[in-house]
Amino acid sequence: MTARRLSLACGVLFILNSIICLAGTLPAPPSPRDVLGIEVGANRVLASYSESERYLRALAQASDRVRVVAMGPTVEGRTMIAAVVTSAANLARLDELRAGWARVADPRGLDEAGREQLIATLPACALITAGIHSNEVAGPQAALLLAYRLAAAPEGSQVARWLDRMVLLIVPSLNPDGQEATVAWYRKWFGTPYEGSVPPFLFHRYAGHDNNRDFVYLTQPESRALNRFVYRDWHPQLFLDLHMMGPTGPRQFVPPFADPIAPNVHPFVWRITSHLGTLMSLRLEEAGKSGVVSGWTFDGNWIGGTRNTGWWKNVFGVLTETASAALATPIKVDENELRGGGKGLVDYRPQINFPNPWRGGAWGLADAVGYQLVIMKAVVEFAATERAAVMRDVATMATQAVERGARETPRAYLVPPDGDSGRRGHLLRLLLEAGVEGSVAAGPVEADGITYPAGTAVFPAAQPLRQYLLEVMARQRYPEIAPAPDADILLPYDVTAWTMPLELGVRTVPVEGEVAGKLVKVGADWNPSVPAATGAGGVFIVPAGQLGGFAAANRALQRGARVARLAASASAGGTTVPAGSFVIEGLTAGVRDEIAASSGVTGLLTDSRPESAVPLRRVRVGVYHPNFGLEDAGWLRFVLEEASFDVEVVDSAAVASGEFAKRIEVLVLPPLEGKILVEGPRQHGPAPVPPEYRRGIGKEGVEAVRRFFAAGGTVIAFGPAADWLSETLELPVTNTLKGAKREEFRCPGALLELAVDGASPLGTGLGARIAAMVEWRTAFQTKPVVGDQAQTVAAHFPDEPLVLSGWVRGEAKLRRRAAVVEVVRGGGHAVLFAFAPYFRGQTEATFPLLYNAVVERMAREDSPAGEKGSRS
Repeated sequence: MTARRLSLACGVLFILNSIICLAGTLPAPPSPRDVLGIEVGANRVLASYSESERYLRALAQASDRVRVVAMGPTVEGRTMIAAVVTSAANLARLDELRAGWARVADPRGLDEAGREQLIATLPACALITAGIHSNEVAGPQAALLLAYRLAAAPEGSQVARWLDRMVLLIVPSLNPDGQEATVAWYRKWFGTPYEGSVPPFLFHRYAGHDNNRDFVYLTQPESRALNRFVYRDWHPQLFLDLHMMGPTGPRQFVPPFADPIAPNVHPFVWRITSHLGTLMSLRLEEAGKSGVVSGWTFDGNWIGGTRNTGWWKNVFGVLTETASAALATPIKVDENELRGGGKGLVDYRPQINFPNPWRGGAWGLADAVGYQLVIMKAVVEFAATERAAVMRDVATMATQAVERGARETPRAYLVPPDGDSGRRGHLLRLLLEAGVEGSVAAGPVEADGITYPAGTAVFPAAQPLRQYLLEVMARQRYPEIAPAPDADILLPYDVTAWTMPLELGVRTVPVEGEVAGKLVKVGADWNPSVPAATGAGGVFIVPAGQLGGFAAANRALQRGARVARLAASASAGGTTVPAGSFVIEGLTAGVRDEIAASSGVTGLLTDSRPESAVPLRRVRVGVYHPNFGLEDAGWLRFVLEEASFDVEVVDSAAVASGEFAKRIEVLVLPPLEGKILVEGPRQHGPAPVPPEYRRGIGKEGVEAVRRFFAAGGTVIAFGPAADWLSETLELPVTNTLKGAKREEFRCPGALLELAVDGASPLGTGLGARIAAMVEWRTAFQTKPVVGDQAQTVAAHFPDEPLVLSGWVRGEAKLRRRAAVVEVVRGGGHAVLFAFAPYFRGQTEATFPLLYNAVVERMAREDSPAGEKGSRS
């Protein structure tokens, strides 16, 4: 055969072989543009959550490297999803890999050789999340592009080899509802002068920006879904959470983190996160991307966010922050506008943690996405190349936690079966849901010479999540670190206290020795039972002191029952029932038991209603929402709705017109400066919002609030809004901290002791001393009153050391000051709070102060303007 014929024959064979091979393979993975018809990642283009989900499902259908899994529901009923991206071989054995990662996270029973053998068989697992703050738009777009690039990487390429050695979990949005709403807002105003404006609403129904403060208390379904996904289902070793920051500082933050660091976190966490952050910054510099900073602002002390809660759970969590634009619309930033600020970068100049400043110019979504793609690729590289070391360090942290728990104190935490069974059950569920191991005493147990009854919950310290258990159960002391001699300390990034027993008002006992007695281990989904009602009869009494009593009363009213509250203690069923107890009549036994179970209350049954019972009726509560996303407004609605109060949103137009007074009897003003409340919000972001969203309640609204109060309405206000209300209504209350400088008083969030007047209507059912989360410069001093005006100090800061957990500067300025004041004039009630009793939906110990203010209204027969019975 001639050379020409041989060449032709070989060519034909090659083509035929290629056709045969192609016939047995999947088609090339589609790009986002192929599926959605838009250029994802480009300036002025945003994919919504529904489009993101559609694309990832199409990609999984076309690629043997991608699988989509459901995580759980959002607050509005959408489904959170994650994309699993790895090699086809790894994808085929995911169940085996997940079991292996769980053993790495809890290697008890494996010796060193066994651990090494396990690690040798496993790829690493890394998680990337985006979009928890839906106005930080780059992450969800970049996540789609990353998934596509990994799926489309040629076989034999470096990326494909990395995917052999690691599994990547991509959660494209931790806030699907917010992403859908934000993209809809952007598209609505696209091409107008308001393009790129910040949406004037909460981007999560309740939490807003605080949805990244919810990973200890897990109040929202999205938080619970991610917690289960990370710490119970997948056990990734690495966790990157993508965020965005303001447009006039550095372009990108990556670890190392700033000081201070939490003492309960293993040093490996800081070493590995710094190692990964250094790789990120190197890859960014190599890609020609300037303006990268580290060791700045974002510290290592605070718990509660997505990735940083993992530090206490042996997960290497990394935060990155990328400069923002006007949502997806580019902006121009002149060099003179660039600034530093905050710990680690006082001035916008080159320094060791910021060696190559960005010098200004055009900046848009495409730039931010470009930075984030480099960062995410670095995570894939790091997980693959440091695979064994990362898993080995996770296993070592878990092993050392068990060893320290067995030899150091406390050896365990006990939760005796006393107090409010609903709040106690909530604490137990939170610990178990977080991944902490626990048991319940089958009979009496003894610890440190004291006997505790059956039903006592026991959480041993000798377990992999020892650090987390100690962190949330013990009291915090903020690390006071000064960066230089005679310099001020590095100030906190967020709150400085998160002690769960104090916030929930539950008694717990740290134990120094062994716990002796029979213990039964309980699972993560265990739900402690509430004692059944005692006695007999058709009247159900819920004794005061149970937080769930408010929900039970409201739910009974909604089901048509007759509900009352004891104005004084009374005898019922052979026992004395305290004032503030709820009395429920007119329900079938089945409905009554259903309400009791859903509310987490126990009670007693009797034949007749005590004489001191005051009937309650349903009232409507209006929570004011300004024309921007104010988290406290959302949390107030959440906390009130959790207790089944009837709640609606009241906007600026409704207040200005006075229309709100026709529908509601209780007006709630979240903490808001009076100037903003009246005149409207300052501009947020580079682009202005449409004119109708720039307004406050105006002078008309001020007069409407005055009329509402004078006509007998109840107004509840917090912090700076309480200042405004006191001045507007000329109440005999002043804020002694108004105008205080930060050098004199600073309280970024600490649990302080509060003395409660249990005889006051607002203090009903509360103990004499409770912990309150304080974060504002507000402390009240009242004035003597005469005539038809009366006032009650329901709670005050005692004249003694106040800090129970956390850090305060200038604590003495709070002592002997009032914290909760009620003023009554004519029929109007004004309730002023110096702190947030509803703080982030967490502080259940202080919820009753808010609830009592509403129930007090429910006990009145009249409604504002004399509309008697209109809300019954």
